[in-house]
Amino acid sequence: MKSTKHPRSSIVPRPSAIGILLLAVLCILFVGRSAWSRPSGLNNIPTTDIVPERVLVLQTWGNFAGGEHPQQFIGFKYGPFKNVEAGIDWKANDITHGHATLQAKYAFDIKDDMWKGVIGFANLSDNREHNGYVFPYAATSLNLKVFRLHFGYAPQAHNEAFFAGIDKMVSLFDRNLQLKADGRHINDKEDVLFSAGFLYELGTRTGGSETPQSGLSGALANIPKNLVVEGWVSKPSTGDKEVYTLQLDYVIRF
Repeated sequence: MKSTKHPRSSIVPRPSAIGILLLAVLCILFVGRSAWSRPSGLNNIPTTDIVPERVLVLQTWGNFAGGEHPQQFIGFKYGPFKNVEAGIDWKANDITHGHATLQAKYAFDIKDDMWKGVIGFANLSDNREHNGYVFPYAATSLNLKVFRLHFGYAPQAHNEAFFAGIDKMVSLFDRNLQLKADGRHINDKEDVLFSAGFLYELGTRTGGSETPQSGLSGALANIPKNLVVEGWVSKPSTGDKEVYTLQLDYVIRF
């Protein structure tokens, strides 16, 4: 994102089959503890950011906490229409069988690019016992140029929650780096889950000045241009141990 656009709106060239194969391998390597259907947002909250139209984002992430059984999560999200995002995530490896969870959202401008709104849902599945209740929400964002503020509300059954966050985009080695933090209610507003982290695009902002390569070397050189790395730490007010999350996004433009 340069100035007002979200970093995930930075579109990269169509990847090769080698790039998709690399993502599949990384999906196998990354494991974690827990997760839910993941719409675009900050660390643990959805925001007004969406995947651009006709862009597919393949994702894998893991949460790491001492003493917890590892799990693996993979999924994707896509922009089928302007201002609309939809996605599916699922648990690939755990003691219990994983059920796919669906998410969708619609974003709209309230005042140009400065003030935006969104309505959507996440965590919709066919198994409430394993995945919990659907997570409907409404949120807004305010772009103050120096940073953005995010606020929202989710009337999830037995887990009603308000949430808020802040993020700022900077440039690091000619690449977009988003610094972000958020907090949301958990345990039906009895406690709060805090988090802080980053998002880093491996593709350069200017596109680079190197001579284009062809063949296998060109395909391998293009892989980083399609990758986005995210990481954050989450700490609940309950006093439970913190959870470290690492996520990899692979962006495809059609």
